[in-house]
Amino acid sequence: MSIHDYQNLPEFMRNIKNNCEDHDIKYELFCAFHDCAWCIKCIKDKHDNCKGLVPLDEVVGNFKSAAFVSKLQTDLVNLFENLKTIKIFFSENLSALEKQKTKAISRVHIMRRSIDDHLDKLEESLLNDIRSEFTKLQDAIGNRKSEIDNKTDQDEEKRRDFSKMVQFSTDLQPYFGLHEVEKVIKQEEQYIQDLKSADNLREKNIIFDFTDLESTVRGITALGKLSINLSSENLQLKAKEESQVQSTRNPVLSMVKPVIKQRFKMQKHPVSITGCQILPNCDVVFVDQENKSILLFNNSGVFVKEIITFQNKLSDNCYVRQRQVAVTLIDDRNIFIIDVERNKIVRRRIVDGRCCGICTYEQMMYVIVPPNAVPTLDFDLEIKHSIPIVTKNLSRIAVFGDRLYCSHSNANSVFCYRKEGEKLWSFNDEIRFPFGIAIDINGYVYVACGSKLEQK
Repeated sequence: MSIHDYQNLPEFMRNIKNNCEDHDIKYELFCAFHDCAWCIKCIKDKHDNCKGLVPLDEVVGNFKSAAFVSKLQTDLVNLFENLKTIKIFFSENLSALEKQKTKAISRVHIMRRSIDDHLDKLEESLLNDIRSEFTKLQDAIGNRKSEIDNKTDQDEEKRRDFSKMVQFSTDLQPYFGLHEVEKVIKQEEQYIQDLKSADNLREKNIIFDFTDLESTVRGITALGKLSINLSSENLQLKAKEESQVQSTRNPVLSMVKPVIKQRFKMQKHPVSITGCQILPNCDVVFVDQENKSILLFNNSGVFVKEIITFQNKLSDNCYVRQRQVAVTLIDDRNIFIIDVERNKIVRRRIVDGRCCGICTYEQMMYVIVPPNAVPTLDFDLEIKHSIPIVTKNLSRIAVFGDRLYCSHSNANSVFCYRKEGEKLWSFNDEIRFPFGIAIDINGYVYVACGSKLEQK
């Protein structure tokens, strides 16, 4: 290695020593238990009882192997993608909070205006009642007062007539005149008695009492309650591959033993499950093609809800981000992104063909669009690229690294392609009706097969 190349190494690598710091002897052995290199003398001092000591050359000899370098490169890419995902998550959260703040402020203003409008109506109604009652009393008392004024004038005239009658009339005239005056007096007394009986001679007063609104208002200490809600932990981050630096071998396939961990009881019969996606919180979203619906179960296998039902036949689904899944519709030529929490379609994309299998890999979606295309879309459903595939009418797809893995149910085959569309290999031995397909971190391909799609 040239001095220039050495100087270009990261500082932590330049600080790595080739000799043991305790004995100043070159490292020759690697202890798997302590995960470090040791010299010959270290065995007696520190590793006399350690098992699994191997020559250091065997451990570091293949450190540049494709698998190891590829793993570290994948881990770095995943770390970068995770940071980008978290950055996008924070940006979207801030944007959502800004909208929530604006909406909350608007609701406060609307509520305040509603209260003001309601109080204005109550005030106007009360003022109208006061004016109306006053007018009624004013008219009634005014009418009675006018009657009294007339009767007062008549009585005054009667008094003058009575005085003249006593002073100037003969004996016969006063006799009949007095009887006439007596009749008038009786009539007026009866009039006064009628006024008393009808409570017309009782003073009328307008008494106003407020509803105990003031104490009610003072008892209200807040117009609303503000709280911060934390959603379930559903941000999908790429997991680091678990492996040891000193081991470059994948686990033996024979060690993989599938075990049934959960069963899901469907609410309707018959059903045809053609898509399944586990969310970050371990909830499971199923595609029921028979009933054209999307179903949600919790991680205990308990049915939660029917998220949404479509008019046309569904095909497959995949996880997008947060609580969103993408769903393909076969004949409708549509891809939908659905919010699982709100039971709502949030995005839609029409493509140039029937939509079948769909999967997510590294912030991109891959969709099988027969006869022989695999468009790639971002999470906003913008098509970024279309991969031409020589094989027609594929069923399901999974992506890992720079490879596409596809099942072909009618051809009883599984195919592998480069991301440029070049076919690498196919497999069709001892499999019938391959449908669902997945890949683990070691590159093993898992295929769900059957003579037909079983309905349970």
